[in-house]
Amino acid sequence: MIQLKFKNTKYFRLVILIFLILLVACHSPKGHIKDSDNKNKITAPFSKKGILLRKGETNLLLINNKTPLKSDDSLKTHLLIEKYKNNLIVMDLTKVDSKELSQGQTIEVWFDELQESFPPKATVKKYHIMMDK
Repeated sequence: MIQLKFKNTKYFRLVILIFLILLVACHSPKGHIKDSDNKNKITAPFSKKGILLRKGETNLLLINNKTPLKSDDSLKTHLLIEKYKNNLIVMDLTKVDSKELSQGQTIEVWFDELQESFPPKATVKKYHIMMDK
């Protein structure tokens, strides 16, 4: 009976040790950058290239090598979202100076987090104009 308790204690200690090793490995911030707004939040930057489909109250980036039709210029925002919903990112441009941006430009945007909405949403941290229309 004493040997049985010893084996269980040894097994229990081994399981705890493995759990602690895995826990420490999962919290390693290696290879990530810190978010400038929240110093404790660790994120990795993402980028997407696409065409600025709409600039205004709602900014839309058309991705996945889709090209809008000329007739899309006259569509209201909710109709554009419905038409291209699988190929859009709704962008928040409040953190960048977006005066240079205009509808129809091919741009690359960087963001830290892509919200899982439909269509997805992101706050742009920086952008690069690749080609004007």
